[in-house]
Amino acid sequence: MRLVCTVLFTLILLSTPLFGQGRPYEGPEDPAGDIAAIRIGYLNGNRIFLAFENNTAFAVGGKPISSKWPNNYEGTVMLDRVSLLIGAEVFVRQDSIPVTDLAEVARLRAEIDTLFFIQSNDPGRNDQNYDATIDWALYPVPGYFNETQDFVAMSNFPTSWPPQGWPAPNFATKWPGEWNGRFGRGIRYADLETYFVANDAQDLENIVRRNDPDQKLIKTGPRYYPRPGHRIGDINPDVTVQRGMPWGGLGLRVSLRGFQWNNPEARDIIFLEYEISNISAYDLPSCGFGFFLDTAIGGEHSPDGDVGYYNTKLDLAYCWDYDGVGAGGLSPGILGMAYLESPGKPFDSRDNDEDGLIDEKRDNPAGEKVGPYDGIANLASFLEFYNLQESDLKEHFQGDEDGDWVDGVDLNGNGAYAYQDALGDWYLEPGENPGNDVGLDGVGPMDINYHGPDEGEGNHRPDFVEGVGCEPNFAATDVSESDMVGLTSFHLFDYYQWTGNNWLVKDDKNVWDLMNDPDFRAYIGEPNSIYFQFSTSKFPFYKGRTERISIAMLHTYENLAGLQSTAHSAPTLFRAKETAQIIYEKDYRFAQPPLLPSLKATAGDGKVILTWDDRADRLTREPFLENINDFEGYKLYRATDKLMSDPEVVTDGQGTRMFRKPIYQCDLLDNISGYADFGLVGGTSFYLGDETGLTHYFVDENVLNGRTYYYALVAYDFGAREVGGGISPTENNIVIELDEAEEIIRMGNNIAVVTPHQNAAGYDDPTVAGEAAETFGSGLVEPLIVDRAAIKPGHTYKLFFRTDTVGYARRNSGMRSSHDLIRCNSGLQVYDVSDGNRLVYEESPARFPAANIQPEGKVLTLDGTVEETFPCYEHTRELFTDVFDGLQLKLSNLTVTGEYDAAASGWVTGSAPIAISPSTFESAGFPYTYDIVFTDDDSAYVCDINRFNYVYNLEGNTGSSSAPFKYLTKFALPFYVVNRDVRDKNGEPERLGLLVEDLNRNGAFDIFEDRFLAGHRTERPTIMGTLNVYWAGTVFGFDFHQVMSEEELPNPDDIYRVKFRRPFSTADSVLFTVAGETAVTAAALDEDMARIRVVPNPYVVTNTMEPAVANKYLNQRRRIMFTHLPARCTIRIFTSSGILVDTIEVENPPSDGTVHWDLLTREGLEIAAGMYVYHVKAEVTGKEKIGKFAVIK
Repeated sequence: MRLVCTVLFTLILLSTPLFGQGRPYEGPEDPAGDIAAIRIGYLNGNRIFLAFENNTAFAVGGKPISSKWPNNYEGTVMLDRVSLLIGAEVFVRQDSIPVTDLAEVARLRAEIDTLFFIQSNDPGRNDQNYDATIDWALYPVPGYFNETQDFVAMSNFPTSWPPQGWPAPNFATKWPGEWNGRFGRGIRYADLETYFVANDAQDLENIVRRNDPDQKLIKTGPRYYPRPGHRIGDINPDVTVQRGMPWGGLGLRVSLRGFQWNNPEARDIIFLEYEISNISAYDLPSCGFGFFLDTAIGGEHSPDGDVGYYNTKLDLAYCWDYDGVGAGGLSPGILGMAYLESPGKPFDSRDNDEDGLIDEKRDNPAGEKVGPYDGIANLASFLEFYNLQESDLKEHFQGDEDGDWVDGVDLNGNGAYAYQDALGDWYLEPGENPGNDVGLDGVGPMDINYHGPDEGEGNHRPDFVEGVGCEPNFAATDVSESDMVGLTSFHLFDYYQWTGNNWLVKDDKNVWDLMNDPDFRAYIGEPNSIYFQFSTSKFPFYKGRTERISIAMLHTYENLAGLQSTAHSAPTLFRAKETAQIIYEKDYRFAQPPLLPSLKATAGDGKVILTWDDRADRLTREPFLENINDFEGYKLYRATDKLMSDPEVVTDGQGTRMFRKPIYQCDLLDNISGYADFGLVGGTSFYLGDETGLTHYFVDENVLNGRTYYYALVAYDFGAREVGGGISPTENNIVIELDEAEEIIRMGNNIAVVTPHQNAAGYDDPTVAGEAAETFGSGLVEPLIVDRAAIKPGHTYKLFFRTDTVGYARRNSGMRSSHDLIRCNSGLQVYDVSDGNRLVYEESPARFPAANIQPEGKVLTLDGTVEETFPCYEHTRELFTDVFDGLQLKLSNLTVTGEYDAAASGWVTGSAPIAISPSTFESAGFPYTYDIVFTDDDSAYVCDINRFNYVYNLEGNTGSSSAPFKYLTKFALPFYVVNRDVRDKNGEPERLGLLVEDLNRNGAFDIFEDRFLAGHRTERPTIMGTLNVYWAGTVFGFDFHQVMSEEELPNPDDIYRVKFRRPFSTADSVLFTVAGETAVTAAALDEDMARIRVVPNPYVVTNTMEPAVANKYLNQRRRIMFTHLPARCTIRIFTSSGILVDTIEVENPPSDGTVHWDLLTREGLEIAAGMYVYHVKAEVTGKEKIGKFAVIK
């Protein structure tokens, strides 16, 4: 006999003398559940893997392993089954007339028949029809998933959602294309959610005669019709079973939401929230909810060696393997089950949950606004329960009993919190905040999917319409608005008690009695297969009303000695329970990671090119932190296995693998870096990065051709230091779903699978070439092909730089040259000329890759202090843009503003010794190209400067009364200086002014001792009609101090060119064109075919190219690889005796020159060890290559 450890959670609802609280059900009118609607789903949004069906049965489904923790190669099975239980006793008289008043039941006891119901879906243990072809159980309702697909609706797979929208009241639908979130349209607070609806219409146990092969209705004897006039198939005529039969069961609708967070503090927890609605025509005076859990810690069976315990203080049961060794010798963890939420008693005039409020409920209207203390029965209990101070109390609406609904701030009183611009985008009005007054769709102006005001938005009162929507912190979205009964009993028992007492779900009466046993009883015995049972005392379930039950499943590793001690200590599990409680009490709102990025990978020869979008860093909003963008960075992981186990090398303080080590990480330049000193998990903290700046690409060159790699890109946030004791940063989850053969059936958009390979024979890589262009800017731009799979052959692109004016060399505009301009480049734009000049890439101070742009460039005044700071391109190293259209730009030789280029300056003609020095402070305003032209005319330049205000030398000094002869102004020179980049009014290069700096202070011009200053001049007419000529700024100086004699001085017609490196101007542009792939030539293909190889050769047992397989029942995936093949060819493989073994038709993309062979014959049989011959024939040229390889097994 297989031994199991099973957990049974039970919550009982019993009648009270208060009736008349029923009402018509106002939610969606669903069809009967149908066996054909059963779909499989996987909760794998964190380290827990749990397969389930949308009939409320968990740890089931078409997989060899239906549960696992952690979800890697070291994880083990933890559960064999989790089933919801809904129990009730129904009273009828005269065989079929329901009696719902317990006083009437007592009075008519002799005339009353009692029917017992346990509504569930526990495959193999359900009630069944006569020939066991139909389980009388809960079945999923069509319409809540995409019926053309095979899986349950999951928040991370939009293709799983119903295309027509989600069912709503009056046969309407809502929110097509968006997730049906607990908090509204498209609202997802968890990393992964699931949602489905089931009902018990197909349970005909108390309608159809037992053991009747004709399946006829009960005509005499007790029977129960929960929904008179409703039949299976009325709404959905295509129902596949029991069409036309009366609606059965208790008349219950069950909706379930499952939640997972990947935050390090919550990634070992699954939350299940059930909403159960009485859609029948009758009150149920005695009804119960529960759970049945068949655990299997470690995956061992026959025998199980499990032990369990219950902590009454935490409402937490937990189970572990007694010897700490699971199947395969793996060390299993511990499974805990936390009881979070029970149904309420909203009509007994008692404070059942001791929160200071009486009979609070989730389906009442807002009512009128009342005072701060109104509705509070016990102030002390209220303040303690809700962790409030008396000063926190405020006016609130009657229906918002706990007073946590927050009204919006509408300063202009226009009834709206947002406005729409001309482009149709919505923006929050200045100074306004919607609070919780966001309308029935739950979406407000601060959400990225806001489409404008909806019903209830801006009306300054909480809104709720069943089946339509609800505002936050009110009614259905507020877990505290229920007068919950709480836990009243606990049982722990073993497998033999379970089977001996017939506590299977088909034994309705026995299970009902178990659910009503009020004792707290512990298990005393040897390690065995055990069960847990929780329950709560009884009360009625009124028609039309909805009640909830919520649990959390927790997994941790614990010290075995502590678990076996009398205290059964499990400190890590207890901390996880505290986290689960926080998440629950926050209405299932917790820190979530940034938006999921999309990753793309391209195989290269010995490398993999990975690129991703910027959605996460641009659009992330964290509802837990008032919708701020808390994005911080990206991490890239690489593995050779599908469970991404390779990078799991970072352990916690107990040696348990806790975090993955990335092969690449980048983060924002925001002074947030290093290890987070808060939110530690197991003594391990989250690494936030190194202030690298963001990029959106990575080239991995540490790869082997032919080996398959699995890459996962995650975006992470900076955590919540100020919340509680600090909440750890969190990153996206890695979701790769496998089928029974461990083949990938679905994976997240942040996952890429790629196999690098050699180029095909005769293949040449595509090229991109820039067109020669003269630019003002002195930087170099080199286009590069990074991702050949993403390029657009034949497309031409044009690059422009963003140019900012950040200052002037001369502050006084009256003495400023028109050419005085300090510029910098702070961004760029790339346009696809071939696609209508479409903008394809942009950098700016607000968004740029890595640390390309410095936040603070500097302009210095003459006294050396900072005059102005501004963003500009980094200029001390080569820069690379992000990847666009498969391309990347390399920028080099950039400058912040103007900068003297000594390497590029020199004699055009001549070779005399000359020393050139730029002005320290003023040359930045004049970064042009200048020529010093020497002539045989002694008056080639005559100084005409007549105003000497602020003449600065190269060091920034000016003349004074103590040095009146510092500059000589009355002179003529045989040379002059021109600005080659600027023309005067006659179209000639503009001439600069020259001054002689009298360095020896003798008042005379000495060519071997003095220094010449070249600078710009500006002319201003006076009111007297004369002309003032100002010195407008010193550009550079030069001297001949190294000249030993006049013979060494420059000769006439000599020219010395002074060059400055400078930013690009707005008129500059750079063109480049993608040439694409070169056609394969016959000669190149035939030549390359000589390089064809088989790898490995010989094949011995296995090799690194073969994928890992976790399931011990699956065969090894053997393979070898042919390299340097033509992209299109035929391979024939023969035995050494010439028998054809297999034929491979190769039809690769033009760049791929490899193919794998699975070492199977044409008949699918494994080949024998030996020598094999291969023959390759190219399709294009007919060229052939013959070779051989060996297989050693």
